Amino acid sequence: MVANGAAATNTPLHTPAGIFVIHLRSDSDLSRQHMIGRVEHVMSGDSAPFASFADLLAFIGRHAVEAANDQPTCSPAFLLTNQKGES
Repeated sequence: MVANGAAATNTPLHTPAGIFVIHLRSDSDLSRQHMIGRVEHVMSGDSAPFASFADLLAFIGRHAVEAANDQPTCSPAFLLTNQKGES
């Protein structure tokens, strides 16, 4: 028996509108936020290469806004808020 969570409300924890596939190249250096790869938005199939952490977040942010407009319960935009101002 589950008292809380998705099973209790019949609401999925993750919807396709908020799911991304991120492919990182082996020469990325996560400790320095040096990321090179490709990101894909699962629901739309839209994808783009990125050469920095900022590029990756910008792509996710664009789709987060669309997801928030389409499905108010799904908004990973907090990622952008948490990362602003960090270097």
